[in-house]
Amino acid sequence: MKRRRGIAILLLAPVLALTACTPAATGTLGLLRQRDGSLEVLVRLCHGSVDFLELRAVNSFPPNQDGDPDGWTNVKTKEFNLSEPISGEGEVAMPFREQTLGKDVLFAVKAFGDNGENAESGLFSASELASVKPGEVLTPIGMFASDIYDSSDDPVVSPEEFERFAEDFCS
Repeated sequence: MKRRRGIAILLLAPVLALTACTPAATGTLGLLRQRDGSLEVLVRLCHGSVDFLELRAVNSFPPNQDGDPDGWTNVKTKEFNLSEPISGEGEVAMPFREQTLGKDVLFAVKAFGDNGENAESGLFSASELASVKPGEVLTPIGMFASDIYDSSDDPVVSPEEFERFAEDFCS
């Protein structure tokens, strides 16, 4: 039994080391579909402020046409500077056009600040984002709140549920 535990610790150590190097999220983002079909980024920070948003590819399937399994690395990260830093909470029109999203790529919107503050949306593909109906919010509930919410919870919620999640996230 001791040997198995030692092996498990050795296997887990690199994962812990990697997560220790990544700054912890200091807030959360939601993607709200407006009645007119446009998207708005809901920024909710526990502390600090953010200065820019980023659309980042997380992975893709199938791989790109060259057979490269890391095809998503060919998807360029897009950045958008905010006109004013956001502290606490704020809303920003989605600065990225949905039509430009690759259909086989999984994305996340992230927000960053100068002092290491960061927040992240739920992961989404173009089709998942398109399925968010007016008045619904795509959230990272399953990514960050598995201890608060069931990980099978739908990442698409009402604005009120998103506000409760954001409040719980900062508690």
